[in-house]
Amino acid sequence: MRRLLLLVAVLLPVCSFGATPKIAGSPVSRYTIVYSAAAEAEEGSEIAAYINERLGSSLNAVTDETTVKGRQIRVGLGQTPELFAYSVNYKGGALNIDGGGCWALRKAVDLVAERLSKGNIPSSWSVSGSVYGEQLFPLTEGANLRVLDDNIWDYSPETLPKAWEGLPIDCRDEFRWRGFAQLVIAYMPDVITLQEYNVHMHKYLYPELQKYGYKMCYVPSADEPWAHTPVFYREESVSMVSVNYNLYTPKRWSNIGSKSFVSAVLVHKASGKKFAVVSTHLWYMGENRQPGSDYARAAQLRLIQAEAEVIRSEHNCPILLCGDMNCYEDSIGMQQMLSGGFVPCYRIATVATDNHNGHHICGPKDGYSRVSRRRSDNRTEGAIDHCLLYNRGETEVLVFKCEMAAFTVPLTDHYPNVIDIRL
Repeated sequence: MRRLLLLVAVLLPVCSFGATPKIAGSPVSRYTIVYSAAAEAEEGSEIAAYINERLGSSLNAVTDETTVKGRQIRVGLGQTPELFAYSVNYKGGALNIDGGGCWALRKAVDLVAERLSKGNIPSSWSVSGSVYGEQLFPLTEGANLRVLDDNIWDYSPETLPKAWEGLPIDCRDEFRWRGFAQLVIAYMPDVITLQEYNVHMHKYLYPELQKYGYKMCYVPSADEPWAHTPVFYREESVSMVSVNYNLYTPKRWSNIGSKSFVSAVLVHKASGKKFAVVSTHLWYMGENRQPGSDYARAAQLRLIQAEAEVIRSEHNCPILLCGDMNCYEDSIGMQQMLSGGFVPCYRIATVATDNHNGHHICGPKDGYSRVSRRRSDNRTEGAIDHCLLYNRGETEVLVFKCEMAAFTVPLTDHYPNVIDIRL
């Protein structure tokens, strides 16, 4: 089972049933799970596995319903609801579970398991709803801090790119923001670091984040350049000590002014412990396209190293650096960071980790796809998004997760990273 079920597997126990549970008068053991072979893995075979896990069963799961005799639990074979919506009903001798994405499907399965734990499911039973607005992934046991990092792709035009015409997903900000909002709500991180965050997206996304208690560390005034690499914190759990914004110069290495870092020193309210977070986006061109690019990125990272030393000398706290660095681990800039004491979070996670490169196709000219154009699917050799810990001390990274739910693919070409930490 893929990483998608990693956190929920330990958080949602298998239901314990007394008498033999029944659906519409027939024992659950007589049912066969039927799912769409064309569905994303996490919306097909993995949801089938999740059903067995939650029901404590070992039902057969198939994609060809013509081979099935008897009762069925049908997954994602009905009319697909809108994103994050789910429905469960009994019709035509089958329990139908439908959902707009894997998170919604898992919620529907959870409700089925909960109903069975309280008694049999009659043929008249049905339920529907949406997971939008729900926290779905509790903090890992033993952790007290969660950070979410994501490059959300700067596409601010009001026009739809030709490659996206006819697709079921719209890539314009007025539609994409809702997916990013639910990503935040589902994980409810204490801190968020974003890259390619433009003013246009801010207009849609920030009001929603504010509803859930998030505040931007640095908000530029009207006469200051916009910070495309913001840090947000949840006021319920974290307070801010200080913040610094740095726009990389000269302009030739920052194109539209999107290449920068924001550093924030914060306090975890429950423990009283300080920590710092840096969000950055480095120069993007390859050395072949623009000579000197590798050294430009290395120079930008040296500024972050200097910033980290200032923070360490003033606050002596752990420092988490996250962002799109547009270079691999073996690059000049990254080797400079690793040799300087910055440690990749995926390497030191003690409970669960993820080694996917975190990247895939999504852009105005290509539409979207699971295909990655990086040189390797392996994070060590193919990732350009990095989450590094410095001045580690007793801080422990418990979980590093690359969230690859299907709905994230049309949002941006970067999969979000989730880090659970014990300060």
